[in-house]
Amino acid sequence: MLMYFIVLNIRALFQLESLCFVANMIEELAWFVLAIILATVIANRFSAAKNLPPGPFPLPIVGNAHQLSAESRHLDFWAIEKQYGHVFRLYLGTQLVIVVSGVEALKEVLVTKSVEFGGRPSNNTVDIFSHKGKAIGFADYSPEWRLHRKFAVSALKMYTSGALTQVPGVNNESKLLLKRLHSTSGQPHEITKELRLAVMNVVCALVFGSRYELDDPEFSRFDALTNEIFKMLGTGSVADVFPWLRFLPFNSVRSFKQNCKEREEIIERIYREHVKANRVQNPRDLTDTLLKAKKEAEEEDSSNKGFLTDERLILTMGEVFMAGMETTSSSLCWTLLRLVHNPKIQQKLHEELDRVIGPNRLPDLEDRRSLPYLEATITEALRISSVGPVIIHKTTVDTSLQGYHIPKDTTVLGHLWSLHHDPEIWENPNDFRPQRFLDEDGNFLPPKADHFYPFSAGRRGCFGEPLARIELFLFLARLLHSFRFENPPGCNLPTVEPMSGLVLQPQPFKVCAVKRNARDACF
Repeated sequence: MLMYFIVLNIRALFQLESLCFVANMIEELAWFVLAIILATVIANRFSAAKNLPPGPFPLPIVGNAHQLSAESRHLDFWAIEKQYGHVFRLYLGTQLVIVVSGVEALKEVLVTKSVEFGGRPSNNTVDIFSHKGKAIGFADYSPEWRLHRKFAVSALKMYTSGALTQVPGVNNESKLLLKRLHSTSGQPHEITKELRLAVMNVVCALVFGSRYELDDPEFSRFDALTNEIFKMLGTGSVADVFPWLRFLPFNSVRSFKQNCKEREEIIERIYREHVKANRVQNPRDLTDTLLKAKKEAEEEDSSNKGFLTDERLILTMGEVFMAGMETTSSSLCWTLLRLVHNPKIQQKLHEELDRVIGPNRLPDLEDRRSLPYLEATITEALRISSVGPVIIHKTTVDTSLQGYHIPKDTTVLGHLWSLHHDPEIWENPNDFRPQRFLDEDGNFLPPKADHFYPFSAGRRGCFGEPLARIELFLFLARLLHSFRFENPPGCNLPTVEPMSGLVLQPQPFKVCAVKRNARDACF
């Protein structure tokens, strides 16, 4: 009908002979818009009859897309949730989307019915990045996906077991970071850039077995590419809401494709070098371990040979790198930012580190259980920052959620930011309070599992969580053991408003890293 209308009116423009005909065109347009509105109303009433969750009225064509902004989508969901509850529906264009928050509803989606809600929706942006669902994080739920994930988890477990649990990359890069901060002599400098560069080199060591120098052009380019790709995955494009627009030459989409291609070429070169080196019997990094897991999986079942392709392994390397880079660096920055805002909490951390570690050595992973206040601080930082504010799922079958009917292939968004800021769960949720996670004796008190999902949960939970937690602990323990982080004199405290994207990153901020007494042995 739409195409017929367009063709009819283009022809009319060329044959225009009178103003009367223009009036007829306007009349036809009015009838067309009215038809769309009526169709939307009928569809909305039909949806209600199917017992879908409640939600705001969708406009013709755009649905509820006008109510969401790329910069503050999680806050937009928060506002709608206050009116419609923990389970509500939206339409992005004509696509039905269910937004879920609250303890019971999220537990049902992520844990109780993790298979029924275990799919991944696809759109134009995701298809470009994941090679149409071949990457683990963006693949739909299927036997192939389960095999791919099992294979990747197996490789990570192999890598993080035994002596490798010490994670040499963290040890090396943390010491280099301490030296660089020491060289600033307590003068103001941008800590976010330092942390991001250090974490990127840690992940390079973990995944690739190598590191970059800070002035290496490939280092800078790889970092820039990763940043741009993450931004596009977070904001998406108009073609994700209106798929028929994917054929138009949008500059943003063309740039995204080029960025993905360039980044994959760098990773593929490193992968080919590992294949040629053939270190599966004595793996030195995660890529070697992936190749070892691939070999073992193929020996166990020959049918795996057709599935565990080079393309999938290269995508896995890229995913592990991207997830480890963005979430860890953002979480580190958020923690230090909160400590700059809360010097009394930072002082308590210094006292704990002095009591447990002393001045003559750096903290190690074995010290983790002896530093409950640091563990509580990291946990509180993960809660309040909620770096992954919204997670994306899809129903694999017709199912139900909190008494509502949810059709198969429906996009379901888990609003984790809402859960982590729910005043019914967390007293004064906007306050940074590590003591939430300490008992009366000062021991670390883990949060209830269904109240805290910084790495998601269930079948779609982040399989790199153990690795991320190791990095967070070692970096923060060593930074706080060696320095006191202060706001530059005469400057306003840095904002805690995040930058938009798939991951909520803090805005760049400057600090003074003041060397603490009797720490010369650590540099």
